[in-house]
Amino acid sequence: MRHVSFASVSVLALSFALASCSSSKTDTPANTSTVTGTITKDIGPEGGIIEVDGATVTFPKGALAANKTITIRAKSGGGPTGFTVLSRVFECEPTGTTFAQPVTMQMPFKDNGKGNATMFWSTAEDPTFKDVGGRVEGTTMVATVLHFSSGFVAEKATTAPPTTTSTAPAPTTTATTKPGGW
Repeated sequence: MRHVSFASVSVLALSFALASCSSSKTDTPANTSTVTGTITKDIGPEGGIIEVDGATVTFPKGALAANKTITIRAKSGGGPTGFTVLSRVFECEPTGTTFAQPVTMQMPFKDNGKGNATMFWSTAEDPTFKDVGGRVEGTTMVATVLHFSSGFVAEKATTAPPTTTSTAPAPTTTATTKPGGW
């Protein structure tokens, strides 16, 4: 009777396991990643896509002149005070990175039904958030940016014109002329 060694059985089992595995080609671009929370990836002049927590950042060809390590972070919790925030806050680093071509930011948000959602974006020089507009595509807000910082989707601010309560008469201006001139 023939004896089969443990090594031979192991090699045979591994061969069957590898033969049963197959790889499938997808149409996903090579420079695309999906992650929950934070992702860091090198993006170069050829462009690329990063996805994190439902948000998509699309770098067109030529947006960056050289490879750069990019980090996109979806922050948990609410946004800054003074805003009715409808999405997570997304931090894009390195902060202050500028682009030769607009980079498209797509952020998922919960529509409040008021039709006043917009994207807000900060800058490295000014940490306040500015309304950069955007268009709604289903439950996603889409806008373009020319630099990296932080952003989110929120209700567009509606401010009423200032009212005056003063009853004082309006100031008047009088002019006098001197004889022989002004």
